[in-house]
Amino acid sequence: MIKKKEDTRTLQAVGERFIKDRIISRLQSPLVATHKLVGGLGHDAGVLKNPLKPDDMLLVNTDRSGVNKAYKLGLAGGECISDFAISHAISDILATGGTPFAFSVALLLPGDTTVELVDEIVDGIEAASTYFGVTLTGGDTKKAETLSLVVTALGRAPSENLLFRNTPSVGDQLVVTGTLGTMLLGSIVYKTGYEVSDSIRQIVNQALIYQRPPLNIALAISEAHIAHACTDISDGLQAACRNMLSGSDFGIELYEAQIPIHGELRGLANDLSLTPLQLSMAGGDWQFLYSIPKNRLKVLDTLSKNSGAKISVIGEVIDANGIWARTLSGDRRKLRQIEHDSFVDRIDGKSYFNYLSDPLNLFE
Repeated sequence: MIKKKEDTRTLQAVGERFIKDRIISRLQSPLVATHKLVGGLGHDAGVLKNPLKPDDMLLVNTDRSGVNKAYKLGLAGGECISDFAISHAISDILATGGTPFAFSVALLLPGDTTVELVDEIVDGIEAASTYFGVTLTGGDTKKAETLSLVVTALGRAPSENLLFRNTPSVGDQLVVTGTLGTMLLGSIVYKTGYEVSDSIRQIVNQALIYQRPPLNIALAISEAHIAHACTDISDGLQAACRNMLSGSDFGIELYEAQIPIHGELRGLANDLSLTPLQLSMAGGDWQFLYSIPKNRLKVLDTLSKNSGAKISVIGEVIDANGIWARTLSGDRRKLRQIEHDSFVDRIDGKSYFNYLSDPLNLFE
């Protein structure tokens, strides 16, 4: 791979038209599926041939994200910023049972941003569009005090494929994809300087750099029509459970021993005295939580094997209000209603992460 020549000039030096033209010329390629656009990029609006079938619903999601932890730690260049932003927006399309097909990006950039960093962000846009198989339809570039990206993702789904977050049924099994807690462990390793092996550092680095949702299993589950509800776990397992219970009198019982933690990280979690329940609450792992009837679990197992995606049954929807947990010790405890809230710093005088630091704080 030929390394591009670094351009350390700032946007204040080169100006808005220069950077817009540079971005468009970089992205005007088959790599980001712009051949599906009528007239290509650079117009007042992107013109996309209608990709919807007669019975398809149109799914739309907009998300804003800033500079992520991986970039701040120097684990990757600016490509991880845009890869994360696009993954973040597309995750909600997948959670709703849709197939993503297009997206737009607004780049909000401080004047002292270098051309080199913008080039890296464009690299991430290219990588994410290829990974998810989606078309870039356009976007915007504006000056701002802090760097952030606003991504609007489009998806399609026939009505029978649609999944909403708050439509579970009593007796449904709660199923999560992938593993939980890796992001929190990675953050702790770097924040505290905790010494770990090279293999563990590689695992947490990859989790910090690539926060992509599990694409293939999500598409397979929506096509198989086996789930009653779905939501992503970006804000932690308890927040996802509360999303699923919204507007109902149902409850959830979690089995702590079945919460999936990466096998090579269990020793690290034990050394840090962090339980699976604590690790699952922190968020950032970008997996999915599904509500699936027991009689469809065999179908799910087949889908998991075919896609190579890990799945775990971690609980059940119950006819009792609240979120309960069967702890590692076998006790049944009701979880305190705590979750990360970007607008609220304290909960009863404690920060969210203060609660996570002590497993007893999780329970009423």
